[in-house]
Amino acid sequence: MLVGTVCSAIGCRDLLRARSLRRKGARAEGVVTRLQPSSMRTYRSGPSATVYSPVIAWTTADGRPMETEHNLARELHHNPPPGTQVTVCYDPADPSRWTLPSAGTFVDWFVGAMGAAFAVVGLAMLLSMTLWGSSWEKCDSGTSDYSTSCP
Repeated sequence: MLVGTVCSAIGCRDLLRARSLRRKGARAEGVVTRLQPSSMRTYRSGPSATVYSPVIAWTTADGRPMETEHNLARELHHNPPPGTQVTVCYDPADPSRWTLPSAGTFVDWFVGAMGAAFAVVGLAMLLSMTLWGSSWEKCDSGTSDYSTSCP
């Protein structure tokens, strides 16, 4: 239940943050300068796979040059190639808080939904143990008032 609640909170936080930046943040045009490789273990690729995060160069409205690496690493063919123009949504007060308009929405929804599902299942198990646990204990100890059998 705790793991589900934490995953749900993380997914919802990231989703709401990105949504807020897309709606209220400033926009700037940027360009993918390179793809930053990193190693990652996956169930499909075996012991280790190389994934890539796009590095984007852009300039804030007040003229500050930025070069930021996107936090969502993916396989090479799922990333925009270097030289691709992209729109960046950012917080003018803190340009290190930024997102791409279409990035991460599925991942955030998935993490939030799976976390919520685990939290609900954990809560249901906790409630069932709390509500019906005492009748099972009576049955195991032989002190049940049931005339036939225990549940």
